[in-house]
Amino acid sequence: MSPRLNVLEQSPPSARSEWKSGWTVVLAAAMGMGLLSVPTYSMGIFMKPLEDEFGWSRSAIAGGHLFGAVSSLVMGPVIGLIIDRAGPRRLALAGSVLVCGMFAMLSLVGPSITSWWLLWAALSTSALLIKPTVWTAGVSSLFSTSRGLALAVALSGTALASTATPALGHYLIESLGWRSAYMALAGIWAALALPLIFLFFDSAHDRQRTGGGDSKAKDHAAVLTGVSPREGLLSLRFAKLATAAFTATLISASYVTTMVPILMASGQSRIAGATIAGVMGMTTVAGRLFSGVFCDRLNANIIAGATLLLPVGACFLLLTADGSLAAATTAAVAMGLTLGAKLHFIAYLTTKHFGMRSFGVLFGTISGLFGLASGIGPVALNYCYDVTGSYQIALLGTIPLALGASVLFFRLGRYPVFEPAVSSPELTHLAHVARG
Repeated sequence: MSPRLNVLEQSPPSARSEWKSGWTVVLAAAMGMGLLSVPTYSMGIFMKPLEDEFGWSRSAIAGGHLFGAVSSLVMGPVIGLIIDRAGPRRLALAGSVLVCGMFAMLSLVGPSITSWWLLWAALSTSALLIKPTVWTAGVSSLFSTSRGLALAVALSGTALASTATPALGHYLIESLGWRSAYMALAGIWAALALPLIFLFFDSAHDRQRTGGGDSKAKDHAAVLTGVSPREGLLSLRFAKLATAAFTATLISASYVTTMVPILMASGQSRIAGATIAGVMGMTTVAGRLFSGVFCDRLNANIIAGATLLLPVGACFLLLTADGSLAAATTAAVAMGLTLGAKLHFIAYLTTKHFGMRSFGVLFGTISGLFGLASGIGPVALNYCYDVTGSYQIALLGTIPLALGASVLFFRLGRYPVFEPAVSSPELTHLAHVARG
């Protein structure tokens, strides 16, 4: 491919100026990512009460994710195209309200599994409007020099959800019952996230459309273009990144939604499992911030490849833990670090290898694969349990998947230099300054 970069005659802003004009967007995006993650991180803690009350199998319960898988795969590129053309703010506003409402309505399910699947279909459709593409597009458009750290902080909203949701969900279930617990969780997250998103979330595109915001930040956003959708989608580099992203998400989504049942199957109590899952959530913050800081300084291909080796060790520990609390906690920490870094470095690598010109379409396509993997992974993992009565086969199968994804990240190649469309020594110099 022959990527091009249109540049303005100015140097990129400093990290300080980027944070001065964009920190509120990062904060709002973090809360949006947290809200998006609540249904996923809560499923494990609600699985046993649903199984006990209705007799549903765990794979049938996890099947709710399949609706998100299909909708994300089909609509991910479309949502990305809308973001590229209209900006992410309006999608974020509508989607946040809808997700809170649909999550609360999960309290109405039963006794038929069909009611569960229908409400998950509605929830998954609503969640399309607040997928990571929305939040990363807003943040990436306003940051270049400090993009890695800004994305890491924004995406750490999932860590907030993964840390708080299992323990909070357990407390609410024990105190209120699982139906009221769904409504309470929805209300808590609506109160936390909606005001910040309504007040602060936007992007360079939205600021240009409304005439607001810092003019230097808006001008710099125009510097970052890159490849066309066709150039990106048809490239071998994109195929490698998309395949690695799909595999990494297949792993992380499977264990995020099922970590509590896995730990309970290994001999831990539900409260111990929820506590360990909370520890996993806290380590996602460390993983994400580590990835953010070092992606701005080192080659993100190497960071991504090394990170995907952690699930190998985690699976080995879970296979050999034999009820050990220390081994189970260490495995959860390894999975948490992987989960924390994964979404960040995939978003970051998309901007570095393809630029910002078609970020919505390209990362939207990858997000569609995220959704597909998030639907398939938990169902497959819990199907193994339903058939065999244990998670051992799933744990063994995870090891080669993680190794394969690691190799693909290592082999993405050097970051491209996006040359200016106009032949000019000054513009060429600026293109190299603004690369990524």
